[in-house]
Amino acid sequence: MGGRRASVNSVPLGKSRTQSLSDGVFAVAMGLLAIQIQIPQLPAGAESGRLLEAIGAMAPSIVVFGGTFLLAGVFWYLQHLTFHFIRHTDHVLIWINIVFLMFVAGLPFSAGMLGRFPDQPLVYPCYFGNVLALGIMANWHWHYARRKYMVDPEADLDLLAKITSRLRIIPAAAALALALGTLHPKLGAAGFVWVLLLQPFFERWRLARSRARG
Repeated sequence: MGGRRASVNSVPLGKSRTQSLSDGVFAVAMGLLAIQIQIPQLPAGAESGRLLEAIGAMAPSIVVFGGTFLLAGVFWYLQHLTFHFIRHTDHVLIWINIVFLMFVAGLPFSAGMLGRFPDQPLVYPCYFGNVLALGIMANWHWHYARRKYMVDPEADLDLLAKITSRLRIIPAAAALALALGTLHPKLGAAGFVWVLLLQPFFERWRLARSRARG
């Protein structure tokens, strides 16, 4: 009776159920992305020219679907990678993950808006704001786990630094997209894509710089 009272929030928790929830939310969200692509409303005997024209009109939705599906896959991979090194969770890490998954679940909506209204400036902040929120939550999740010593202490420090670097790329690209989007929405989208395409070169430059210092 005179001992220290235990707190429910201080109990270390296993990570398997958190990972299972994450996998389920990602699976549903990535599946719902395909629903945003509507089959052309044409009769079965429509001419090929009309069908090609209708498919061409769907191009923005197809591009947004493909890009967002791959982006969701990158987030899933990065979270899977971080959980490989995280030994256990606690109540704070679980709730950070739940908020992260809330923005994952929002991807079909923001992607659907961008694919349906590609010429409307208002949809770009909605889409890249969602991506930025995802990136911030993913970085917070990893930073909290490392700060609270939940990461395997025997893990290679250079590898952990690479994971941190990769986690920072997407929110940086999304922030740039939002900034450039104030000038022109499609300029922001182009900036986002270019940052992601150049990421491997940034990684090599960082690695070469680190080796030169060492």
